[in-house]
Amino acid sequence: MAKRKEEKGNGFKRFVLLIVIPGSLLVIIGAIVLSALGMSPVEHVSTWISEEEDDGEEQESPLPDKDEEVANLEQQLQEAEDTIEELEEEIEQMEEDEAFAEESAEDDEDDASEDETRIARIYENMRPGQAAEIMEELTNDEILLHMSEMNDDSRSTILENMDPERAAEITALLGR
Repeated sequence: MAKRKEEKGNGFKRFVLLIVIPGSLLVIIGAIVLSALGMSPVEHVSTWISEEEDDGEEQESPLPDKDEEVANLEQQLQEAEDTIEELEEEIEQMEEDEAFAEESAEDDEDDASEDETRIARIYENMRPGQAAEIMEELTNDEILLHMSEMNDDSRSTILENMDPERAAEITALLGR
């Protein structure tokens, strides 16, 4: 056991005597030679150290830039989403307006049709001679519009009381 401890202690001594001391001497001799050549080994070593530190800072610096870029992109995304939401609201409003306009147009058509029917009923309730006299003052289109809402009996009695040429003209137009 004692011999093994001595062998281990001798191994360490050998390592120091064969590697560490000659290595240290080589570094010192190299520094002296470089200094003699006008080169400052201390400046070179400090330059290497500062370059390594700069490299470390450069690696760290992109992270804040990336965070800032991510924040900008998130802000742009939020703005784009807000714009999309506003446009969807505008589309929804326009669809509602269009539906209302279509409904109003249908109501107007229904109202016009109701008015034509109502006027046709007024002519039907008049004496045929009086209705014919009034209708002869209207244009052919207006007469057609009113007569289209009348029944055949009322139409024929009114036409009987109109000027024969005008009655023929209206009859021809009714046949189309």
